[in-house]
Amino acid sequence: MDTAERSGTRAWWYAWITVLVLVAVFFTVRGCAFMPWNEGQESVVVRLSITRDFGGEVLRDEDVEVREGSSAMQALQKAAEVETSYGGGFIRAVDGLVSGYDGEGSSKTDWFYYVNGQMAEVGAGDFEVRDGDWLIFDYHSWEYSVFTPAFAGCFPEPFVHGFREAPRECLIVCAPGCEDSGERLAEVLREAGAPTCDLEDLNPGWRPRQGEYAVVVGTAAELAKNHFIAEASANAARIGLTAYIAGADILLVDGKGEASGCLASGEGLIEAIGPRLGEEGSALMVIGTDVEGVRAAVGRLAGWDNRSSGPAMVVFAGADMDGR
Repeated sequence: MDTAERSGTRAWWYAWITVLVLVAVFFTVRGCAFMPWNEGQESVVVRLSITRDFGGEVLRDEDVEVREGSSAMQALQKAAEVETSYGGGFIRAVDGLVSGYDGEGSSKTDWFYYVNGQMAEVGAGDFEVRDGDWLIFDYHSWEYSVFTPAFAGCFPEPFVHGFREAPRECLIVCAPGCEDSGERLAEVLREAGAPTCDLEDLNPGWRPRQGEYAVVVGTAAELAKNHFIAEASANAARIGLTAYIAGADILLVDGKGEASGCLASGEGLIEAIGPRLGEEGSALMVIGTDVEGVRAAVGRLAGWDNRSSGPAMVVFAGADMDGR
């Protein structure tokens, strides 16, 4: 074989090797989506919000379409630049915001994610999303509380889509004198697409059960009589509350866990009190300094638009508090 023939043979082999490499790369990066066993696989649409400081700043908020069976991590990677750790299942950085300490003496900041308002208990790479889920990736400090239970501002979630699966029923637990507010809230949830809402009287022994999606409605003085709520208020820092009951008052907490003020008459708020960390179910506390404050809080939820307001840890209500 002369030199020209050998050169032609090598060129032919190089061409084939190049084609095979390109085919392999195509199926590694994109080809799996076109394989026969994936034909007919449906896509799902999730809402994805990237926020910081417990929803205080919204960096991204958009709908993302992913294949059925995709993880929360895959949904995030479709919308943002993501750095992972621990084998790719956990988030190290999103769009340049990196977990860690920001300067000497500063607090530890990290990425936490929530599904329909509730904190997830597994890495984002291990959580399978469903159609209609709302994923929130929030960058915040560990200084006050490691595990802040939920975003009240995701209302009417998780009462519509739930956590991992749709709720089977919802429960409105009413303190004395707030039955009318409970009825109105049940109507709001039904109109939003939540399942049948039953009303129940609040008693000292009530506490949310596994798989239960409940809203507790009442004044601070009445809710303080419930053992579960009183225990939560006594351990506000441990469970990440940003407002809690002290006697008949509603105290507000700053980012360091210190009391920063209290609500006035006619004012109220909505805050999640449990369950959390992967437990199916949810409990919101709709509370006011008085009956007027409770009605203001329910009215705030009735007109709540989480698309324009974004997620929030606490939703405030009252004549001078609607913008908080």
